[in-house]
Amino acid sequence: MYNLTNGSNVFAFNSSNVSLNPGFYSAYTLAQDVSAQTSSPTLTYVQEEGHYIFSSGSLFTLQIQSSEFGAMVGLENGKTYTAALAGSTDPTYAGKYIVRSTTLVDFSLNDYIYLDIDELRTPFNVDTGALQGTTGTISGSNANRSFAPIIMDVGSACIKNFHENKDYRVSVDYPEPINSLQRLTVRWVDKNGDLLDFRGWNTNAFILRLHLTPDPEPVLPPPQPLEEIQIKRIVEAMKIQPPPPPEPKRRFHWWIIILVILGAFVAFKTFKGPGGQLGQVGPGLQAPGLPAGPRVVPRLGS
Repeated sequence: MYNLTNGSNVFAFNSSNVSLNPGFYSAYTLAQDVSAQTSSPTLTYVQEEGHYIFSSGSLFTLQIQSSEFGAMVGLENGKTYTAALAGSTDPTYAGKYIVRSTTLVDFSLNDYIYLDIDELRTPFNVDTGALQGTTGTISGSNANRSFAPIIMDVGSACIKNFHENKDYRVSVDYPEPINSLQRLTVRWVDKNGDLLDFRGWNTNAFILRLHLTPDPEPVLPPPQPLEEIQIKRIVEAMKIQPPPPPEPKRRFHWWIIILVILGAFVAFKTFKGPGGQLGQVGPGLQAPGLPAGPRVVPRLGS
C-alpha cells in the first residue's frame, strides 16, 4: 500500500508544478525523490526535529497541492509559503532561503487498515472522526463497524503478518445468533472507508475461528419448602366452600293411619246400640230405616 497514491502535481515551486511517482515513501526516500525531480528547491529531512526544510539560493514560493504530500512534509494543503532567509539557528543554510515544516512529518497515512465483512459487522468497533459544523455528524466516510482493525507497523516493502500472540486478539461477540454463513463479502478499507489498492499484490488471506455457544438447558425452579406447601394447601382448603347438606327424605308415618283406624273402630263400638243398631244420635234424629220410638216431651209445672 502506498502513502502517496496520486503523485500528480503534489506541489508548485514558483508556480511550476512538480509531480512524483506514487509509492510508499520514507522520510529519506521522499527527500531524495523530490531533489531528483527538480534542481531547486532542495528537500532535506532533519531527523532531530522530525521536520523538512525546503532550501534554495534565491527567493521562492511553495504551494502544497496534495493532502498526502502535505501530511508527509508537515505543511498545510492548499497554502502558499514564501521562503525566508535562514537565521542563526540554521547555520547550515546560511545565505539561503528556506521553508521549514510547521508540523511533524507523518508517513503513516494507513497506520491501520480494516477488514470489513458485511455478514460479521459489529457495533463494538467505532471509528471517530472530525465533526462537520454544528450538525454533529462525522465528515466523510469511515471504517465504522468494521470487523477487525489491523495495525500496519511495518516499513516500506515489508509484509504484515498479523498474529494475536504478538499483536492483539481480535474477538467479537454477537448478542444475537447468526443463523447461517453461506458466503462472506470481504473488503479491505482504510480509515476513511475507501477500498485499499494493493497494487496487484492480492495474495491477502485471513483465518476465522468461530465459537458456537449451545442453547442453555432449561432449569426447573427449586422446590418450595414443605412447610410453605402445607400452609398453601390449608389456605386453599379454607377458601373452598363446603357443599350444602342433603335434604332429609320425607318418611311416611304409618302409625298415623293405624291410629285413625283404631279411633274409627272405637267410635263405632261406642255409638252402636243393643241388637247391633246404632243409638239415637240426637233429638229429632233417628237412623234411617229404623222405626220411630215413643217420644217423651218433658212437662213443666205451673
